[in-house]
Amino acid sequence: MKANCPDGSGIPEVQLTNPSGGTLGGDRLGARVDLAPGSSATVLTQAANKAYRGMEASQTTVLHVVWGAFLEYLPHHLIPYAGSNYRQEATFHLSRDATLLAWDVFSAGRLARGERFAFDRLRARTSVLRQDVPEVMEGLDLGGGEERFGGYSYTAAVYVLAARDLGPLGEDLHGFLAGLSGALASASVPAPGLCAVRVLTTGAPGLYRALNGVRALVRGSFGLPAPAREVD
Repeated sequence: MKANCPDGSGIPEVQLTNPSGGTLGGDRLGARVDLAPGSSATVLTQAANKAYRGMEASQTTVLHVVWGAFLEYLPHHLIPYAGSNYRQEATFHLSRDATLLAWDVFSAGRLARGERFAFDRLRARTSVLRQDVPEVMEGLDLGGGEERFGGYSYTAAVYVLAARDLGPLGEDLHGFLAGLSGALASASVPAPGLCAVRVLTTGAPGLYRALNGVRALVRGSFGLPAPAREVD
């Protein structure tokens, strides 16, 4: 795996690729990411992750962001196919002055084929610990067969953590999100060093318009240039 630097920020970009194009029934996938002190990285996926029909499959990711490091963890959305049973866990370990921008994104199913909440089960859990103290413990456990997103087709959660007051960033994000069409979204700052964003959209273009806009505002608040290319 080779990193590249697509913009002038000097932040290397690493793309995670699954050669099978998705997660097959029975798969047990795992990944670990470690950032050195003072380093920066953007971790992306090649495309949307697909959870195929079959027995339970899982993906576990553990990420360590140590002193002075900055991580963007920006995977594409998950598409749970009809009959799939999928579980994902992501755990972030942060030092006191580490900085994180991360998101989780899910679709209601393989919408182009008319599959909406046709999966058997979808579970996800995100944990962020700073100095081993939990700051984010977020999850979902959905059974298929009924509406789960209030008529929307995509849902996303974004987390920003930094050793600074994120109140002004939260206000900027809330103002940006309030102006989006075809979306229900908001930002909050439940603690000075934590900003959380929730997004529901009717389509993928609106989803990534919201996420890329959030990313640009977060980068700007940290004195970083806008990314050279967006996630789409």
